[in-house]
Amino acid sequence: MFSKLVRNTVLSIYLALPNFKQTTSIAILVAGIGLFGIKSVDARNALVQTPDVSQSSSYAIAQLLDANSPIYGSWKLRYSVDGVVYQSVLVMQGYSGVMRTRYFDSSINQKQVVDQEISLKSSPQGLVLLGYNPVYPGTSRRHPTYAADNFLFSVEPDGSLTAYTCDDLRQCSAVDVESLLSQS
Repeated sequence: MFSKLVRNTVLSIYLALPNFKQTTSIAILVAGIGLFGIKSVDARNALVQTPDVSQSSSYAIAQLLDANSPIYGSWKLRYSVDGVVYQSVLVMQGYSGVMRTRYFDSSINQKQVVDQEISLKSSPQGLVLLGYNPVYPGTSRRHPTYAADNFLFSVEPDGSLTAYTCDDLRQCSAVDVESLLSQS
């Protein structure tokens, strides 16, 4: 069931996005988001179970691992979903961080601000920042409609930065990144 969801997600992204590199990066991010933290229902027998390899697939499943090196600094991120622009400030302090996001919520006709925690992971496609616990600023009260943000950052062989986001509802976008403050 889950493999069909991943395959359908990858196919829909592939059809919607003409750039193969962008498609692959987003597919890896979406697959990684779907797999992160999921454990087998029968985890005590995980070493005994044989994976189902009867069906071949041309899609690689992303593996998220702990990042090798911490990152420090602050960045301004800008991205959009369905025409709504999101502006975030991300502050990383090693393997974790926080992010504040501002956007306009047309369903209530007002500006919204959301804070979330960020966890740093690594994948074959680059660094993955997983957002979780979106709350109203200064509180522990969970935001009722905001889907946590997840980012993929890659430094290409030519030195350029590629950045994408897919939230927990699998709404994806390219991301503009601006460094605000860098710490050593």
